[in-house]
Amino acid sequence: MIKITEIPQKELVADQVISMLNSIEVDGETMQHILKNTSMEDQMLRQLLLQADTEVLVQLVMERRELPNA
Repeated sequence: MIKITEIPQKELVADQVISMLNSIEVDGETMQHILKNTSMEDQMLRQLLLQADTEVLVQLVMERRELPNA
């Protein structure tokens, strides 16, 4: 595996990855698969929750409670 430590190089590679994902029109399930396999799923969840509007969080909790086995 290639380790990229220089910020400009890291950003360049990130931009290339984003371009590839956009070219295949990546969907939510595929993105979740990518996050899980890069061990970033929990970190991304935390970041998104901390930045989310309270109303959105309340709606998500209500939706989650309606799911079977929730």
